[in-house]
Order: sequence, then structure tokens, then C-alpha cells
Amino acid sequence: MILSKEFDEAKAKILGKILKDCFVCRSRFGNALSSNPSFIVVEKPEKSAIIPDFFTEKYQRAIEKVNEVAISKLKSVPYTRRVSIPLWSPEEHRSKNPVAITEISFLFDEKLHLTAYFRSLECLNYFDGNFHFLSKVLEEIANEAELEAGSIAMLIAIPHVYERDKKRAEVFAEDCKEVYGYTELGTHVIEDYISSAWQSAMEIVYNYGKFKPTEWGMFEGQKRSKFVHRLLVEVKKPEENKLHDKAPFTEKYCLDYAIGYVIGNTFEMVSSSLLKEGEEYTYAERARFCEKDEVKVDQLFEVLQKLKADRCRRDCYVGISRHRDLESEDPPCLRGYQFVGREKKLRGIFYMRSNDVFGAMHANMVAFALLTKYVSELSGFKGYEYTHFALDAHIYEGFLNAVKEILYPEMKR
Repeated sequence: MILSKEFDEAKAKILGKILKDCFVCRSRFGNALSSNPSFIVVEKPEKSAIIPDFFTEKYQRAIEKVNEVAISKLKSVPYTRRVSIPLWSPEEHRSKNPVAITEISFLFDEKLHLTAYFRSLECLNYFDGNFHFLSKVLEEIANEAELEAGSIAMLIAIPHVYERDKKRAEVFAEDCKEVYGYTELGTHVIEDYISSAWQSAMEIVYNYGKFKPTEWGMFEGQKRSKFVHRLLVEVKKPEENKLHDKAPFTEKYCLDYAIGYVIGNTFEMVSSSLLKEGEEYTYAERARFCEKDEVKVDQLFEVLQKLKADRCRRDCYVGISRHRDLESEDPPCLRGYQFVGREKKLRGIFYMRSNDVFGAMHANMVAFALLTKYVSELSGFKGYEYTHFALDAHIYEGFLNAVKEILYPEMKR
């Protein structure tokens, strides 16, 4: 995690990271020096005018569609976890220049904070324009919702600069020392296994989390949750030690969930609905064939074809969220995911607006990692890694004792 006070410091550090830890990837725009996914948090975004670029007008139109709904939710329920705005739509797979920012999420924690997911960002020439756009959006939404504006975070799947710009990037770059562990504005954890990642996530929320009310007041034990803001977990060996011995589910349940709810039973192109009777949506339905979409695209199938043809593709993103979700009482927790190739390994990155750490996170990680494994094998990679991001990672108050028993079991005398 790159934690910085100001915008200029964040830009200098991400350029330093790219130049230090880069690999060359070809693209139609020229060879790019790309780095591993980066999580950047800027504590005090500056107020400034938008610097227009190719996507600014497109972004603004997408936000204007749901602007009033988002502001209304934040004004009436500041602690809501449901204000997350998609800028990506399935038809972006048909575009020669798909949007770089795929999702913008808001979360109130004493101040209103903004988090954006970037499938790709050229960090020398386009960092300024994108950051100032986010700063302006945060300022306007916070003012309208009568909340104080807070920090901005950027989760960038493929930060890069072009090889031709290397000398110019060196002028602005500075040494980048990343922050790991818990901070109030974000947490970055690296673990070997999914089981230990789940354990670490529970420890962080249990020990450092803050209490707040939820929108599930009708359920006893879920009226309040203990949460941390922006939890990023990297798993280096997702094939090993997957299940924690205290996992609240069986291996069979997790496999059924992965195949039926997340993947959709096949990797062939899907051209009809995957929903069963009574289902409003599934992650597989949103990824593969969504009846309510004007333009229907099997995004997962498209991503597989792209990776088979070019491991350096920067647009292997699958959007799960839709604008209509802002008015839903049960919007998808998973907003989207992306596959990023580096040499012989494929990384899956999964972005969630909300994640129940005790009840759902472990099963989510196992299922999402399994999807990443299948995609890596089908597209010819020799291994894979898994990255999990939760904007609001929480434990419901009613389950805190169960979590305590897992983390700190009483020793028999």
C-alpha cells in the first residue's frame, strides 16, 4: 500500500515502484513498463478543476445517471455500504478504448471517502487527470450529501509507463516504501494461503474494527457490525492449505457455490439465462448473460479469448455491478474482477464493496481463486495468484464471540 499525504507524493511513489519493479509488456501503443497491482491512498486530496482527458466526459455521464440516488442514500443513511457506482458495462468488451476506471465506491467513516478501481493506468501522463477527476467527484458528492470529504484510494491492477517515457518518468519518481498491515485508511496483508488470509482478516477486524449500524436491522445479531475500511489481501499460494479448520462451510458447499453461482457450469460461450427459479441475479449471470442488459456479452468468455491471444492484455475485466443496483435492497457485494498476466503466472483480482469476513469471505476467496485457477489453465499459464479487496470488511456483532473462539480459544487446564 502506498500511503501518502498529497497527490504529488503518491504520483512520485507509484512511478518509483514501476521503475524499480517493472516487466516489459507489449501493446498497440508501444512497449509498456508494467508493475504489480498497486493500492494507493491519498489522505488529503487537493481541490482542483478537472483536467479533461479522453474518458472524462464518459465518466461524468455514467455518474450523472445515478448521482441523485447516491446522494440521497448518503444523506439518509451515511453509514451505508451500498453506494458504489459502475463505470464499466459489458459492452466495453466491444470498445477499442474501454474505460480505465471501472468502479467508484463511497464509504463514510467520520468523513466521506472515495475508492476507485482501475483496470489499467499509465501513471506518468494520465495520473493527474484521473486523480483530479476523482477529487472533483468526491468534493461534489460530499458537498451535496452534507458530509466532509476525506481520502481517495486507487486500486490499480496494471500501473505502467511507456518504455519511450522512461527517462522522463525518472525525473518525477522517488523511492517507494510500501506500508503493510492495518491503518485507518487502508490495510494491506500478504499471506501464503487462503486459510491464513482468512485468519488474518478476522484478526484485523476483530482487533482494530469500529462499530457502526447496518441496514440489516431486522436481523438479530446483524444490527451492528465491526468493520475496517479498505482491506486488501494478497494470497501467494492459493492452491495450498485452502480451507481453515474452523471454516463455516464444507468443501462441497464451496465447490457448488463456485461452479453454480460464480462460474456458471461451463467455459463455453453462454447465450441464455443462467438464473434458476427465484434468483434475482448471480455473479455468473452478471458475468455471462444478463437478461436485463441492453447489450448482452459473455464477459468471462471474452476474457478467456483475449488471454489466449495475448497475455499482456490490460482489459481482461468482468463487470458484475450495474447502475440499477444503487436502488436495490440487496446489490451484489462483488463489483467486478480482472485477470492480469505476468510471465508464467496469472493473477485474479476481485473487488468487493462489502464483505462479511466471518460468514462469507472464506468461501468467496476459495471460489474466486478456483475461477482464477481454471482461467489460468485454460489460457496457458503455469500458475496463479489471488488478490482480494473489500471496501467494507466486517464482522456482524452477533458473530464476534464465534470469531473470538477461533482466534483466541480457551486452553483446557
